[in-house]
Amino acid sequence: MIEVIMIYYLNAFIPFYVQLGIAETLFVIGLKRKPMFVVRLITGIVISAAALFLLSVINAALPLWYVGALLYVAMFAISIGILVVCFDESPGTILFCSVAGYAAQNMAYRLFSVLETSTLLFRLMAYMDRQIVYNLFSALCVAAVYVFTWFMFARRIKNHSLARIHNRNVLVISAITLIVVIVLCSWTNNYYWHHLPLVMINSLFSILCCAFILCLQSDMVVNVGLKADIEIIEKMWRDDKRRYEIAKENIDIINVKYHDLKHRLLELKAGKCEVSDEEIREIEDAIGIYDTSVETGCDPLDVILSEKSLYCRRNGITLTCMVDGGSLTFMSASELYSLFGNILSNAVEAVSDLSDGDKKVISFTVRRVGDMLIVESENYYSGNISFKDGLPLTSKGDKQSHGYGMKSIKMLAEKYGGEMSVYTDEDVYRLTILLPLPPPEENTATMKEAS
Repeated sequence: MIEVIMIYYLNAFIPFYVQLGIAETLFVIGLKRKPMFVVRLITGIVISAAALFLLSVINAALPLWYVGALLYVAMFAISIGILVVCFDESPGTILFCSVAGYAAQNMAYRLFSVLETSTLLFRLMAYMDRQIVYNLFSALCVAAVYVFTWFMFARRIKNHSLARIHNRNVLVISAITLIVVIVLCSWTNNYYWHHLPLVMINSLFSILCCAFILCLQSDMVVNVGLKADIEIIEKMWRDDKRRYEIAKENIDIINVKYHDLKHRLLELKAGKCEVSDEEIREIEDAIGIYDTSVETGCDPLDVILSEKSLYCRRNGITLTCMVDGGSLTFMSASELYSLFGNILSNAVEAVSDLSDGDKKVISFTVRRVGDMLIVESENYYSGNISFKDGLPLTSKGDKQSHGYGMKSIKMLAEKYGGEMSVYTDEDVYRLTILLPLPPPEENTATMKEAS
């Protein structure tokens, strides 16, 4: 009896659990760890080893295929428990990674079963030691599948935030599919050497099911990430619409006050009040800062340029603009405010970090060339800029909370059939947007709707 128990323990349960642990590691790398992670992990491994021995005893006492299926489910549950103890993540995230890991492990095991039942290994055993052939091909199958899983699925999943997963239907489908695979595998093991073609068919079916699970989970993460990005950007647009309305009111108030002060200054110059020339110059310099009157032919663009011009004057930044605002009436006011607000905010932020005052310069142009509208922004910057999918990565620490400004710019450009490109040349940053202009009769529809 003890020999049978040790065979299950050392040759079946331990290898399975080790392979499962490695597969799950592919997906949990980078998750937030709990305090005393190493101690928790070692304790979990010790408890798992004891639990596996107990399961081996049960399997030896009840050598039934459905008991074997339940035992593998139990081992899967134990691995989930260890991950819950070690990682500070939601149960849904842990379950997601565990299901993906089990799918990868089962793919590797069933690939080896295909090789084994195809008699390929038996042919090699005529020239090499049986145990060497068995262990070698088992290791090769595990390595090949895990490397494939990492590059095709795990790495792709890691590029998105697992914390945003909320599609329970996909998790349920994956879990049910995995349970079906476990039951089929346990049932197949009951007659492994009695019907090789059926074993091979079941193995191939299991491989396809596991690949389906990984594809489903990978696509889910990407789609959830894209959906979350769109929701955040749409919220930004709604916020920008409110900010535009407030900014327009503020700029109007500033311009009224500016003109009132300007007329008052003319009265002072006319000698109607006793004021020295020095005091007059100080007043002129003060109100000169608030000369924010910008007329481009596009009210939203006037507001954002007035805002940015005011900020730049007060912070020693030179902003030069050549803008044909009359060609922008096909976009709504909030979209224009969001688009150019993000472009100019990024430029202002970049030059604000420069120590050389001569390089605190921003060039901004909007011009029409034929049936195309060309938007260009150019400024100096310091440091290094990394790109991903054609977009510069945010330099801020919280990657999940920042970087949506560039995505917003790109989405707005693509919404109107245009494209955005970003280039860097030594210490100069250039952003270019090409927008096809709609026919004249459609050009003002959106602006009227937003007014």
